[in-house]
Amino acid sequence: SSYLALCLATSPLDGCLSDGDAAMSKGVNPFQDSVFSLPAEDFALLQDAIAIRLNKEKYGSSSFEELAEQYGRKSVCPSCGSHESALNGKTPDGKQRYICNDCGQIYTILSDSIFHSTNKSFDTWVRYLVLMTFNVPLEMTETLCSISHPTAMLWRRKIFATVDGYQNHLVLHGRIWIDETYVFDSTVLHEDGFKKKRGLSNNLLCIVVAIDTFGNSYAEICGHGRPSSTRIYKTLRNHIHSGSTIVHDGEKAHAFLIQELHCTEEKYIADNSPEYLKKMALINNMCAWLKRYLYRFIGMNTEYMPSYLNWFVYLYRVKSAKEKWPTISRILRHLILTETTFKRKRP
Repeated sequence: SSYLALCLATSPLDGCLSDGDAAMSKGVNPFQDSVFSLPAEDFALLQDAIAIRLNKEKYGSSSFEELAEQYGRKSVCPSCGSHESALNGKTPDGKQRYICNDCGQIYTILSDSIFHSTNKSFDTWVRYLVLMTFNVPLEMTETLCSISHPTAMLWRRKIFATVDGYQNHLVLHGRIWIDETYVFDSTVLHEDGFKKKRGLSNNLLCIVVAIDTFGNSYAEICGHGRPSSTRIYKTLRNHIHSGSTIVHDGEKAHAFLIQELHCTEEKYIADNSPEYLKKMALINNMCAWLKRYLYRFIGMNTEYMPSYLNWFVYLYRVKSAKEKWPTISRILRHLILTETTFKRKRP
């Protein structure tokens, strides 16, 4: 607006800039008076400008179109999946349009991504992603991102859609720790005649967890209650390299897997001895982190449990490499390059 331009271009800020060092040395923010004098509309514009600069400096982009260009996303026809297209003018808001050479569909660079048709800013999405890396409850994301509950839930499912199948081709090798952890299956609460049971009953979901010396991890549902040898084998057989060393707590159901994959074993009975605690610390810590993660979403529909586990394993890997590649930057690259969409289901 003209008022904002005038405020930024004339004497108050010019004077502050020239005397900025002196003001800051006295603990006074030289921009405070000018910012407080802005009308609400202009203050909102200033906030947007600041967010654009911060995101540009931190992530190299301030919009999803810029992010797509930064990471070399190719235009993909959302109708037939073709990568062959031609430019087709601009949308009313200035975004590049494409026309598919195969089926004639008109689309944009984001049409086959989870950001298609989003009306929220890049900055709002970044804040949401930061909160998701800490697995905070939806209510907190709604408050801090100023979005509705349906939108917060939809965004979570959109992000989960980008890691569907993430674990399908993971293969652990070398020295591998395996164990099971258990969480209550809330769906049984709705069954007729439900009774709470003690021990490892069928009211508990069994989740098999594995991690190797290279930091590769795996977590998958393995039925209800204590697992059988067959269930353990079916869950892990395609995710453990033959001939590896399996480190475990002596669970009898592990024996068949070890035998069939021609693995060697290291066994430490779960007696809480110093040796057990030391040798099994890696897998015990991972199980503890997984349970802590899932407890944040108590009452979730277990239909979505695989998605929660995929996100946990993906995030575990991303965070383990954060010194080489900042977490949010890596997640943004993953999201913008993944060709998938998720639409809100209508009743």
